[in-house]
Amino acid sequence: MSKAVCGHPLRRAALAGAALLRLAALAADPSSAGAGEAAPLTLKAWGVATSAAGSSPEAVAGIKIQREFTRLHPQIRLLPATGLQIPGRTGDTIPLMQIAADISPAVIYVNFRQSSTYIAQKFLYPLDQYLERAAGVEITDGHLLPTPAYAAALRRGARYAEQLEERIAPQSWAVIRRECPYGAGCPYVKAWGGTPAGRHHHVWALPQNQVVIALYFRKDLFAEAGLPPRAPADMDEFLRWARELHNPTEDVYGVQIALEELSCSTLSFFYSCGARAIEEDEQGRWRCVFNSPEAVDAYYYVARLFLEPFTNRHGRFEGVVNLGDQSAGGAIQYAMYFGYVGQNTFDFWLNPDTTGFGPVPTGPGGRRGSEFNAAMAGIYAGYEHDRPLRDAAWEWMLFWGGPEADLIRARVFAEAGLAQFVKPALLDKAGYPEFKEQIPAGWVEAADDALLHGVPEPYGKNCQLVYRYMSQAIDQIRTDGEVRRCIVSGDEAGARRRIQSILDVRVAFANRKMLNVMPASVRRFQSRVAAAAALAALAVFALVLWQTVRVFSRGMIRSAADRARGEWQFGRHKPAYLILLPAVLSIAVWSYWPLLRGTLMAFQEYNVRGFSAWIGFENFATVMFSAEFWHAMLVSLQYTVLFMTFGFVAPIVLAILLSEVPRGKILFRVIFYLPAMLAGVVVIFLWKGFYGENGMINQVLNLGVQTVNFLFGADLPEVKTVWLSSPRFALFFCVLPTIWAGMGPGCLIYLAALKGIPDDLYEAADIDGAGTAQKAWHIAIPSIKALIAINFIGAAIGCMQSGSGFILAMTGGGPYTPYGATEVIGLHIFWEAFGYLRFGVATAMAWVLGSMLVGFTIQRLQKLSKMEFKAAGGVDGQ
Repeated sequence: MSKAVCGHPLRRAALAGAALLRLAALAADPSSAGAGEAAPLTLKAWGVATSAAGSSPEAVAGIKIQREFTRLHPQIRLLPATGLQIPGRTGDTIPLMQIAADISPAVIYVNFRQSSTYIAQKFLYPLDQYLERAAGVEITDGHLLPTPAYAAALRRGARYAEQLEERIAPQSWAVIRRECPYGAGCPYVKAWGGTPAGRHHHVWALPQNQVVIALYFRKDLFAEAGLPPRAPADMDEFLRWARELHNPTEDVYGVQIALEELSCSTLSFFYSCGARAIEEDEQGRWRCVFNSPEAVDAYYYVARLFLEPFTNRHGRFEGVVNLGDQSAGGAIQYAMYFGYVGQNTFDFWLNPDTTGFGPVPTGPGGRRGSEFNAAMAGIYAGYEHDRPLRDAAWEWMLFWGGPEADLIRARVFAEAGLAQFVKPALLDKAGYPEFKEQIPAGWVEAADDALLHGVPEPYGKNCQLVYRYMSQAIDQIRTDGEVRRCIVSGDEAGARRRIQSILDVRVAFANRKMLNVMPASVRRFQSRVAAAAALAALAVFALVLWQTVRVFSRGMIRSAADRARGEWQFGRHKPAYLILLPAVLSIAVWSYWPLLRGTLMAFQEYNVRGFSAWIGFENFATVMFSAEFWHAMLVSLQYTVLFMTFGFVAPIVLAILLSEVPRGKILFRVIFYLPAMLAGVVVIFLWKGFYGENGMINQVLNLGVQTVNFLFGADLPEVKTVWLSSPRFALFFCVLPTIWAGMGPGCLIYLAALKGIPDDLYEAADIDGAGTAQKAWHIAIPSIKALIAINFIGAAIGCMQSGSGFILAMTGGGPYTPYGATEVIGLHIFWEAFGYLRFGVATAMAWVLGSMLVGFTIQRLQKLSKMEFKAAGGVDGQ
């Protein structure tokens, strides 16, 4: 853009208006007048861009917003709230992991699904006073008002229209203002001098960028099919058009429904049919309700999208969804798909020449419903006593999603030649009205219509899990033989009955798992089973301790004189005890003290902020009847079998081969040991590169494909599989790096044992004409079988407990279908503890796992007590 455009009079007027708003805020809050003179502080906050943010318009706008904020608040130093990015996991887990590690930023990200959990766990500081100050109004005992009355009182503020009206849509109020978990003892009401009340409400989060789902469509594909350049009006028209456009032989599919996100991808049909995922009754109890008649309507329609056969000009097909089929040669194209539309901007990655969008199709009765969502920010309650930091956090939250920041974003888009992706009203405010005509016709109306009919994303109790259970229901429906038979034969009533029965079972399961809703008799049964399991685990642990002491006490050989002096003989062995003391204290502090704390946590609903409550054996009941836990146990067993089959045997075979090599033994040992010298992160990234679409694995396979095509005139497609995203192969390819990196050190241990075998045994075998394989089978392996037995037990236990580190970095536990194909039990416990902050459940899982492994532990200790290590004869069992 030219300097004339950048210096547009309307732009200068907008800046002047922003400055006046700032002066008005200072006048309303004199305590903030000296903010520029306050002591400098560091604010770690969500929304602050990193140095590697990139050069996209959004990234450039974020940097400029930060600079402007720093200019207005020079005493505040912004730091990004970066966290560990883990494959297979969204950014939702980052705030929880930071809270668990006690490194939470002051401003944390809050999404709709987790908002109830954040409030119940007392992670958020209430924003009532900050919000009222920003609106320019004082509401006495606002926490006692119903939400509609409180919102109306807030709107009467002098600055509400400028500061808050556009960022708090009507749908947001039910999400951001919720009942206080502290009850009558609320410390915030007390600190503010308000009237205590058992039931009252606070505002817990501030929306930053509101979005709503719209239907995107390919104009070029529509034109080729002779369809009008608009979104389908209703669900019937959507289905007809999807079938006309569907041509998988040319890599064109009628609609995009991601199999890994079935519930999210079909949510627009769900809402347009009038269905809801979860609802709250008058007593404040949440219940899953995605088995209503409206939900059956929606999922019968979804089943038709997947299963109903039809014929178009391209041929006969079953369904209009890509079920994971590989491309026939070109890029896969989707004629229609659902995506977000922002509050003030459109998706700048959108090509307006080929893609348009409109409101989602209406359902039965002309209803329309699309998901309404918003990125929200909250202040972490752990800083409740740090007033300057809290004030700085609020200033950042208010500015980042406020009118001044919106103007900066609009200018960046306009100056980058992307003015057509900015809403007209914002272009006017930013001083670029001449660019409004670039916005394609119908975009604004479509966005406004989508926002008008937006239904808030589920925000009730434990709603971070609701999409998982809805996706499981849809997955069962689309793969159910009875549903398929009924849809193919045209038996609509039969299909609906079967779908209803599936949803009834799934809703009961979701209510039990997600909301702990179950009949009293079932609850009593589970509690008894859990109590028995917990007592059994404790008894087994006590048995292990007793057995350990008994085995090693029996193995000790002491003289009569030593027995006469006593068991401990402190006076005689004082130096030895003093030398042992630091090690004993270290083990006690870092092993046994956490073990004791974990034992207590297993019987608590543990809260990282100190609000833990005793719940008896409920955590054990959750574990014992958790399908996810037992699936993770099965994955760990599969991981153990794979490692023991390949990884345990490989060092033994390698050691035997190296012992038979006549020359170059040192060179080969160095070559095989080198992988162990690499850092774990290097190994991870090295092998992840091998598994990519253009990685070494596919390059080798494609070399074979190309050779076959060249020699035999075949037309085999090249392999483009992303192996870590394949549920069938992901676990095996996660095991391979551990085998590769651990084979060398394991080989050296067996080589040392093989060196102790007498040479005369090999000489006798040579005289008898034995070959290498015969000597290995009849001499080498029998001579080190005791060592193999010890290592086998240790490796088996280690496999069941480990594997988490590599898999965490490789896949994060995914792919999820719906359970994690690589989520071993150690990783599952990690996610429960640090991904969902369910420390009580996680420690109960650890106890159950430990009780299942103690048998191996006892066997290993008994083996060790019977081993006799000889200087020349190797290791022999007695």
